[in-house]
Amino acid sequence: MNLPLRGSDCVLRICDPGTSSNFVLVEGVRLSGWKILQEQVEVTDGGDEGWRRLLPGAGLRSLELAFSGMYLGSIGEHLLRDKAFRGEPVECALTLDEGTAVRGRFIVSSLSFEATVNDEATYAATLRSAGAVTID
Repeated sequence: MNLPLRGSDCVLRICDPGTSSNFVLVEGVRLSGWKILQEQVEVTDGGDEGWRRLLPGAGLRSLELAFSGMYLGSIGEHLLRDKAFRGEPVECALTLDEGTAVRGRFIVSSLSFEATVNDEATYAATLRSAGAVTID
């Protein structure tokens, strides 16, 4: 399903898995980057003639999402900030502009607010997966 996003490249909705099943919008966010990480399990032995051998399908996978441009004072921003301070996971549903949907539990691994006098303020966050993630 393609959503009209009006100048934003994603829609981020979050909820508190412990208290609600209702998602709230984190307004104004723009996805600034993402990474799929794969830790590898090495199983090299003497019979590999000096070449490294990795165990297929083993290891840990994770997804990292970087955002910028959140609107201050929204319900979504307050919930995200609260989860960052507490170090608790938050359920996230992300829709990209081409319709890709990402859903799962994430930890707010960084949350920053930067501003200089008489200049634009920058608000950014990085979320790291804290469990299985689905991508449709």
